[in-house]
Amino acid sequence: MKLKGLGNRAYNVLFHTHTVAGIVISFALFVIFYAGAFALFRHEIVPWENVEARQEIDRDMDYEKALARVDSIYRLDWHSVTNVLFPDEHSPFLKVYGAFHDTDTTVQRMAAYVTPGTYRVQDMQEPVTTVGDTIYYLHYFRQIPVIGLYLSGFVALFFLFASVTGILIHWRNLFTKFYAFITEGKWKAIWTNAHTVLGVIGLPFQVMYAVTGAFFGLLTLILLPSVLLLYEGDSSKVFNKITPENTIEPDHDAPLAKNISLSKLRAKVKEQYPGFRVNRAVLRNYGRSDALVTWRIDDKKGIVSSGSITMYMSDGIMLEEISVLPLNKPYSQAVIDMIGKLHFADFGGLLIKIIYFVLAMITCFMIISGVLIWRTARDNDQYTFRQRLFHHRVTKVYLAICLSMFPAFAIIFIANKLVPMDMVNRVSMVNTVFFTSWLLLTVMGLFWNSYARQNKTYLLIGGALSLCVPLANGAITGDWFWETWQTFRWVAYVDVFWIVTGLISIYMAVWVLRVHKKSDRPVYEHSPVQKKKDLIRNPLPKVKPKLEPQLTLNRKEV
Repeated sequence: MKLKGLGNRAYNVLFHTHTVAGIVISFALFVIFYAGAFALFRHEIVPWENVEARQEIDRDMDYEKALARVDSIYRLDWHSVTNVLFPDEHSPFLKVYGAFHDTDTTVQRMAAYVTPGTYRVQDMQEPVTTVGDTIYYLHYFRQIPVIGLYLSGFVALFFLFASVTGILIHWRNLFTKFYAFITEGKWKAIWTNAHTVLGVIGLPFQVMYAVTGAFFGLLTLILLPSVLLLYEGDSSKVFNKITPENTIEPDHDAPLAKNISLSKLRAKVKEQYPGFRVNRAVLRNYGRSDALVTWRIDDKKGIVSSGSITMYMSDGIMLEEISVLPLNKPYSQAVIDMIGKLHFADFGGLLIKIIYFVLAMITCFMIISGVLIWRTARDNDQYTFRQRLFHHRVTKVYLAICLSMFPAFAIIFIANKLVPMDMVNRVSMVNTVFFTSWLLLTVMGLFWNSYARQNKTYLLIGGALSLCVPLANGAITGDWFWETWQTFRWVAYVDVFWIVTGLISIYMAVWVLRVHKKSDRPVYEHSPVQKKKDLIRNPLPKVKPKLEPQLTLNRKEV
């Protein structure tokens, strides 16, 4: 079955723009999707990376006592917004985000968590674990100062462009190629079919991530025209549309008062909205007579099923004009809520996250196949020796950066266990081990001229390191996965994931080694001596290269 395709000129223009856009962002896009796939479970791996989190939730925790303990250390500015995150099945800690006066005129932000039972306060600005946060920050390049978030947004924007143009250029033979996927024959045909089929399968997911990723990465630039033209440069008016409770100005001179406790108010909200989780409380003027609390509720099932309930702590009566109920949300809150849930898979439970993870891995493979298509299509006599050598080296660098992420991710999990918990600057040490190992593994891959050897070796190294992750956890903490299966299941899930990943990776590497007995490195990379002979024999080909060799490609081969 063939569909009506594009005209020749439109086809060629879109084909070249798709190729250029894809090859420019390929390795950055791979980092985003690979790190993003693991970042989906950053909350779930908290019990694995932090031994203190391996305890039951304290259902009778005194929230007032916990806040008083935090206030005694930081001297919180209760007039400002203070966020309180309640314990859940992934983390037993009560987390507090607020502000305090460093001096009379300087306000600093703080973040801390309170351990149940002992009410010990741990500063989250200097955390003891880092695996989930480091991977999450890498997902949007936060390690790059100032411009990292914007770079991730522009990469997502170019990815949207590449996805749309890819569908357009393959539209004519879309169904034919989809049902005629082959794994034999020329490598160009294999990579092209894999790239096309996987791109079509993951298209809705990829477009969704491209749009939502561009939104979060470029949010400041998106809002800037609206702030300047519609709100006279006052950004607070824009955010008040999203969080209407901020329109209520607290009275700084309000007297101290003993209000209804957070525990009782939270229980009241849960009773009024059964089936919803009360995840967060946003406090304003806490401890005063006009103390205001906004409860964030969510059933974790739908993409617009979250809401907020605002009340004064003195009487616990809901302010209907300020509250945003799940089934009666204004357009602005509904859109923001939907974008956030779609991007972070914060709906539908564990099954949706697993589906997201699989689709992200498929997208990573699609990116790799696109790079190999680009190189294979240029490995012919239409290009000069120097051009083919350049294409080969670019491909080798891209593959080294991307494929080395697999063993590097296993290393950060292992380092999280081997670096002592009481070590000063522990997080910096673990992150240094991770990024240094990633760099060394990348450089190591540059010395392998065979793409198959790169793939095999990284699979073997990553597979061996993956099997070491549960060993490191069991040896250091004493919690082996067969013992934590019933008590702390996410600790066991993480260990089992790495065991299965390691076994599959080693099996694939051995299978690839058995099949590919000959080196697939290009002839111009055999040895320095051979390269010198080739250059002396034919420094530049006698055949004049065409100006636009790609234009001669038959669209049936694309």
